[in-house]
Amino acid sequence: MNYSLTDRQRVETVTIDMNAGYVSVIKELFPRAKIIIDRFHLVQLINRSMNKFRIQVMNQLRTSNGNDMKKYRRLKRYWKLLLKKRSDLSSVEYKYYSLFGQRTGQSVVDEMLNYDPALKENYELYQELMESMSNKDFAALSSCLTTPVSPLTSNYMRTSLKTLRKHLPFIENSFIYPYNNGRIEGNNNKIKVLNRVAYGYRNFQNYRKRILLHFKLKSSVKQREQGQSHFDVA
Repeated sequence: MNYSLTDRQRVETVTIDMNAGYVSVIKELFPRAKIIIDRFHLVQLINRSMNKFRIQVMNQLRTSNGNDMKKYRRLKRYWKLLLKKRSDLSSVEYKYYSLFGQRTGQSVVDEMLNYDPALKENYELYQELMESMSNKDFAALSSCLTTPVSPLTSNYMRTSLKTLRKHLPFIENSFIYPYNNGRIEGNNNKIKVLNRVAYGYRNFQNYRKRILLHFKLKSSVKQREQGQSHFDVA
């Protein structure tokens, strides 16, 4: 470590995802830092749990029965509606849905939820979690996580709830502090794209140079654009 303990003790916050290995390392290296779980990863976790269970229910309906197949096709096509926040679903605006006809988004979701009691139960829990995060209501989130789950709660959701409970103190910090690691995640994705479009690099040093060149050029272009904008205004 190139930084002294004195310097590291000045670090106030560290933002991470829910990788279990990070916490112990951060506590050792930055003993005074508050650990923050990026809320993007919280949403992603429960989003995936809900979607996996939708797929499980959907596949159970893939039978020779015509009515079941109709439900299967609907759950497969309109999966995004089930993952939307309830507040983003319209109950007054009608649209044409090819497998439903002229309906509101809310009525489409309501009908699909009636296909399976467990799907509806998991959806309600999913929405409670999403709403508490959207409203930055830690008390509501904590209540969701500590309330005994229904027998209909899926294993996917149970696993996610267990993970969230484990990180609850760090999740609370994400409701207090405005920080996230979005910029780092964005840079990581750009680096992956550079590797993909080049079909990989045999030589790591060449890969490293390509990454540094990309970000240096991008920074130079941005500075030039800012300078030009300033010149135009002047």
